[in-house]
Amino acid sequence: MDPLTKKYLPRYIKEIIGQEQSLIKLRQSLNLKKPFLVYGPTGTGKTSAAIALSKELGLEMFEVNASDARNKDSIQQILGSSMQQQSLFSKGKLILVDDIDALSGTKDRGGLGAIEELIAKPKHLTILTCIDPWEDKFSKLRKKCILIEFQSLKRDQIINHLRNICNAEGITFEEKDLQEIAKYSKGDLRAAINDLQTYSITKTISTEDKSERDKEEDLIFCLRKILKSKKWNETINIFNKTNEDLNECMLWLDENLPKEYSSEDLKKAYNHLSRADVFNGRIRRWQHWRFLVYINILITAGIATSKKETNPESPEYTRTTRILKLWMAKVRNAKKKSISEKIALVTHTSKHRAQKDTFPYLKRILQDPKVVAELELDEEEISWLNK
Repeated sequence: MDPLTKKYLPRYIKEIIGQEQSLIKLRQSLNLKKPFLVYGPTGTGKTSAAIALSKELGLEMFEVNASDARNKDSIQQILGSSMQQQSLFSKGKLILVDDIDALSGTKDRGGLGAIEELIAKPKHLTILTCIDPWEDKFSKLRKKCILIEFQSLKRDQIINHLRNICNAEGITFEEKDLQEIAKYSKGDLRAAINDLQTYSITKTISTEDKSERDKEEDLIFCLRKILKSKKWNETINIFNKTNEDLNECMLWLDENLPKEYSSEDLKKAYNHLSRADVFNGRIRRWQHWRFLVYINILITAGIATSKKETNPESPEYTRTTRILKLWMAKVRNAKKKSISEKIALVTHTSKHRAQKDTFPYLKRILQDPKVVAELELDEEEISWLNK
């Protein structure tokens, strides 16, 4: 099933919700031939507005996420030629540089400086997006751009949009359910739509009495955010939406990562997950709880930004099988330990040596009833050894 956020992506500027005055200012300023810096909270329609505008104006869309090109060389390589060349198929281009919050303000990376140089005399309509343009690192950029603010959406605006989607999708709902989803979205329409899809798997919304199934859906929602998004700011606190232990969250990630990532992306993601596990071990051994913040960053934003491209497919996320495997291993080791203790008692040696030295030869001597009687092995232990 396709994400509802994609299915109900605005096709025209007029479909952008709650930003009427900002969009009027954007339209009126197009003839000024200056780049735009569109800013505001996550999920308010900044990127959607740029995409819709390119379609309305008949412009070729060139989009780059700043988190994918953070230093000067990559910015110039990816954006430089595109910003200078004419469009082959349209009457012009719209250059969208999304999430410039990810760029460093330090000189060693040089990403912001490169963008400032490229937009000094833009040949095409250029839109940059961020959350907070008032950070010191954006001081030079602000002077070169027209600032357009997108405000956090009001709750009734989100509820009305969710209601329209429910009616179009045939989803049964009660008003209190939509109010609950809108409340927890905190003005983020994209998050609200994702929550709606999570809670309406059975075509009936219910946000009451969270059971184990509800917890699982919460985890699946969090996984979808991390594994489908490339935006660090959308994922950094995503596991706050569930009360599950971080160990459980890490197991779910371990199980489902290969369904979304491959090759180098998968390698990078597992590197972040393994580093988080190292910090987790330090917490268990030394009670260094300050490491929790590193774990949270690694398993959310770290994994989300490990991918170059988002998988267009929608695989089914499943509960981890690691716990079952661990339980089965524990059962096997329990049998092995039990037999080793019996061998150690009879041979007057340590359990460790009995396990290390005796097991390779045990099957050969089990044919002798006297040995079995001497070790006092029960039927389950004999059966386990004969597997």
